[in-house]
Amino acid sequence: MPKRTRQTSLFAHYNTGVGLSPNTPCVDLCCGIGGFSEGARSAGHRVVLAVDCDEDLLRTHAANHGGCRHICATLPCDDLPLPIDGAWHLHCSPPCTKLSIMQPLQDAAERRDAVDLVLWYFALVLRERPTSWSFEQVNYVAIRDKLAELKRTHPMLVDWDVVDAADYGVPQNRRRIIAGSPFLIDNLRHARGGRHGARCVRDVIPNPPRPFIRNNLYSRPDRRTGESVAVPFRDQMRSVDEPSYTILATGHKRWADADGNVLRHLTGKEGALLQSFPPDYTLPARPFACLVGVGNALPPLLARALMRPTRPRVSL
Repeated sequence: MPKRTRQTSLFAHYNTGVGLSPNTPCVDLCCGIGGFSEGARSAGHRVVLAVDCDEDLLRTHAANHGGCRHICATLPCDDLPLPIDGAWHLHCSPPCTKLSIMQPLQDAAERRDAVDLVLWYFALVLRERPTSWSFEQVNYVAIRDKLAELKRTHPMLVDWDVVDAADYGVPQNRRRIIAGSPFLIDNLRHARGGRHGARCVRDVIPNPPRPFIRNNLYSRPDRRTGESVAVPFRDQMRSVDEPSYTILATGHKRWADADGNVLRHLTGKEGALLQSFPPDYTLPARPFACLVGVGNALPPLLARALMRPTRPRVSL
């Protein structure tokens, strides 16, 4: 690879009051089927590089984002062809399944590997100095602690928040850590409850086959003790006139009547609509790959709110 020319640091970038310009080249690591990429594109940017280790998901990304370079690689990887000149944005949504509290059997070694991948990404940001950066992950304590440390040591480089995608027009409740350049997180906070407002299942699936979505979650960890507790029936059911439960790669949701009688599982296509993908977005052909790809995606509307071109808020 050619010798990398270092850019002006993110500290200088932030302090000179530069926001996120339209048509910024974006790199999407752990891109999956392209939730971040679709949101960035709809916000007016160009995705120039997408990296993932899953060939099925990468092919889906390529079908929807043919103008960028696609690399099948397992991260961490320190030989990525990242931009070396001009302004650019770096994003990563590392796999979150091993860190999710919804996983009943968590393997300690797999959790460490998942956290190590996140730490590698943070080190990559510090080393490569993209003009702006972003990150998405489940609300996991070790990640919060590391981000709090980075914000203390690099206050003009790092900010983060825990947000609910429903606050950005996504028709589901989905709480995630979003971190990145401070001006992006600031703008994300300002975008809460914006022009979309709260949306429900019926807004994107106008003729749902049943009036409720049933969550096949019969037990969950108590947040205080960590012990498994039963989920009451009333908490397993949600009306289609409300936002959906979180769309996941596992634990698939089902259409049901008021008594809980199930018709069928939601399809990958229906899940994609609840994730805020456009109706014409190409999805993986294999049903299982579709459910995994859709469930693991960053909702495009949330990514769009994060990546909308900004005016600078800080200047010297």
